[in-house]
Amino acid sequence: MIAVIVLASGQGTRLGAPKQWVDVGGRPLVSYSVETFEKHPLIDGIFMGVDSGSLRVAEQVLATWAPSKGQGVFIGGDRRQDTAFAGLSLLDERWGLVGIHDAARPLVSLPLISRVVEKALECGSAVPALFLRDTVKMVEEDRVEATLDRERLRTVQTPQFFKREIIVSAYEKASLVDMEVTDDAALVENLGMEVRVVEGEERNFKVTYPQDLESLRRMMGLDVRVGFGYDVHAFVEGGILVLGGVKIPFNRGLLGHSDADVLSHAVCDALLGAAGLGDLGRYFPDSDDTYKGVSSVKFLERVADMLSEKGWEIVNVDATLVLEVPRIAPYAEEMIRRMSRSLRIEACRVNVKATTTERLGFAGREEGIAAYAVAILKRR
Repeated sequence: MIAVIVLASGQGTRLGAPKQWVDVGGRPLVSYSVETFEKHPLIDGIFMGVDSGSLRVAEQVLATWAPSKGQGVFIGGDRRQDTAFAGLSLLDERWGLVGIHDAARPLVSLPLISRVVEKALECGSAVPALFLRDTVKMVEEDRVEATLDRERLRTVQTPQFFKREIIVSAYEKASLVDMEVTDDAALVENLGMEVRVVEGEERNFKVTYPQDLESLRRMMGLDVRVGFGYDVHAFVEGGILVLGGVKIPFNRGLLGHSDADVLSHAVCDALLGAAGLGDLGRYFPDSDDTYKGVSSVKFLERVADMLSEKGWEIVNVDATLVLEVPRIAPYAEEMIRRMSRSLRIEACRVNVKATTTERLGFAGREEGIAAYAVAILKRR
C-alpha cells in the first residue's frame, strides 16, 4: 500500500500567515493537493501533519477532499522534518511506499505523482526535479567565487516517494545526530543510498511569498470572475421612472419596493454574482421598510463597498435595457456617469445600451422594462 504524508504545520512567516490555510477560490490551499492524492489510483492513504491549533480545520479538509483515503491528522513538530518523522511513526508494515509532500504545493498533478511513484517502486527512492534556466554562481558576500555547471544542477520538488524502510532508517539516523535538512531525500543520501530523479513540473511550485499567491490565482483562473444579472419591473401609472440613477421624463414609473431602478438592480446582481455573494434581495429585501423608496444608486455604492472589502476590483460592466418606450439614448451617457461614480470606477468601464423585442412579449406590449448586465471582477 502507498501512503502520502502532507506536511501542513508551518506558520508561513514569509507569507504573513499559515499558507496551507489561506483561502484560494473559496477553499484552503492545502485542499487542492489533498484532493489530487485522493483521486490518484495508486495512492491508498493520506495523512496530514498540522500544528495543534489546526486540528479541526485539517480534519474537515480530509473529510471533504479525501473522504475515502484520509487516514487521519496528527500533531507535527517545530521543524519540517520533525513533522515528517512524526507521520512516519504512524505507518506500520502495511505501507510499503511513502510519499512526503509540502502542503504549499497545491498544483501537484496526477501524471507527476505517477512518475515519482513508479520510479520509487523501481529504485527505492525518487524525487521530482527541474533543470535550472539561469547561470548559477557561488557567492561570498558580494564576491563571485565560482560559476557552477548548471547542467548537473536541479531544483527539487515534492512529493518525494520512498520505500518505507528506507525513509524510516534515514530519519532514525538523522535523529541520532540532530541532522537538519530542507528535504527528505537529503536524509536518504546521508545513508549513502541512491535517490533517483524524475521530471518535475513548473506548475508544481511552492507558495512562499504573497506574489506566489497572485501567480497561483492567475494560473487557476481564480483572479478573474464573471457575473450575470437580470431584473424586470412592470410599468405603473404615475410615479417617477429612474434608470441607472437618472430620472427619465415619462408618463409612467416602474413598480417596486425601492425606486425600482431596474438597470441598477441588474448591475448589482451581476457584481454580486461575480464575487459569489448572492443577490440583491439578500442584502436589501423588499420586506424591509428601510429600503422603501430608496435610491438604487445607494445599492450600487454598498455593493462596491462589499466588493472592495472582499478584495475585488471592478474591471467593467456591460448592461442592456429591453424596452419599447421611452427612448433612453439621450440619457445613456448620464446613466453611465451616475453608475460609474457610485461604483467608484472610470466611466469607460461602464456601458449601457438598449434594445427592443420587436413588439413581442411584455416589453413589446409596453408593460414594463427588463435589464441584463454582465460584470467582470479581478483580484485587487
